[in-house]
Amino acid sequence: MKGFTIKTEIEEYDTFEQYAAQADLGPQDLVLCGEHTYDKYVAPLSLGVQTLFREKYGKGEPTDGMVDAILDALRKKEFNRIIAIGGGTVVDIAKVVAVAGKEDKVDDLYDNVDKLKKVHPLVIIPTTCGTGSEVTHESIVNNTKTLEKDCIWGDEVSAKVAVLDPDVLINLPKRLLASTGMDALTHAVEAYVCKAANPFTDALAETAIRLIGKSLVKAVEENSEEAYVDMMAASCMAGAAFGNSDVASVHSISEALGGYY
Repeated sequence: MKGFTIKTEIEEYDTFEQYAAQADLGPQDLVLCGEHTYDKYVAPLSLGVQTLFREKYGKGEPTDGMVDAILDALRKKEFNRIIAIGGGTVVDIAKVVAVAGKEDKVDDLYDNVDKLKKVHPLVIIPTTCGTGSEVTHESIVNNTKTLEKDCIWGDEVSAKVAVLDPDVLINLPKRLLASTGMDALTHAVEAYVCKAANPFTDALAETAIRLIGKSLVKAVEENSEEAYVDMMAASCMAGAAFGNSDVASVHSISEALGGYY
């Protein structure tokens, strides 16, 4: 019987600048993010990193067409690490890029999910306190041909490092801070009630629920630094919990509706 596995190292920093200095980010790294995120956190540090801005390839959640366009844009680039800074869309795209070979399309990865290899080490820095995707081993991409959300999954899809930086929540719009926090709460509850839950996932889910219960309102209404720290930790814990226990029906229903509509 499966117990608990996490393939990702979790690191915590007060600011992105601290992480960038420790990791020695530079020209051999590809930063995948939104342009606004780059301008605020990366550009002022003059790191010389390579960049790819996700909004240049489409809006909303990732589709197979969007990701294929990004893979095409990267075919002639040479880089080592991928540093993904963003919410769920950026993270899902980066996970695909990390396991894609020079000639791969999204469909090739779907068809060979049991043979995936890590091509680039992946570092994920979430900018919301919701998805928990920084510690899961799945990437969800909308299939525009079938109108379904398809999953590319496996240990190779996991990030090497997840960086928790509560500083990014300071400028997150309050509506998004609230809604992503509720997303994390839903994940924690799903992990707790799922039939495949076990004592390890229960411990993470329960802690995440308690942290969100005491911190979400403070984060939204009081701009509490301590609450920001708690919310980033809770989101990560919820992701680790449901990444091992699986999700509940609400998640599957929303994926079906989201893929179609």
